[in-house]
Amino acid sequence: MTPDERRKAFRLNQDYFSGKISELARNIGFGLVAVSYALLTSDGVFAKTMIAGAKDELTLAAFAGCLIVLSDYAQLLFGWWSAGRAAGNEAGDYNQTRFGKALAALQFISFYIKQALAVWGAWILTSSTWKVAGSPLPTWPWS
Repeated sequence: MTPDERRKAFRLNQDYFSGKISELARNIGFGLVAVSYALLTSDGVFAKTMIAGAKDELTLAAFAGCLIVLSDYAQLLFGWWSAGRAAGNEAGDYNQTRFGKALAALQFISFYIKQALAVWGAWILTSSTWKVAGSPLPTWPWS
């Protein structure tokens, strides 16, 4: 395998995993909203215990989930817009315009914001559950 073929194979692999990471972050976002909503609106014993001990954390987890979905949408929108600008740039040999490059940068930033929010939201939900369950393990760094 030549270096160019290896590079192409690695890029295909990277594209595959990038798509899977985005899909997983999106699912984490929806899950955070769903779990938080279910606990905040339930009359169950565990839900009432969670609300009493971690209502703010549940609200933050739901908020993180909403921001994940918003970041996912922003990533897709900026990517679509950037690609459209390049595809319509006949005079520039279909290369990115300056505005298209800015949109691509926003797409890149949205991808990483989405990942950070997924980790943060999952940590909030997990640590608040541990806190309410009375686990001896550390929960919030500032608890």
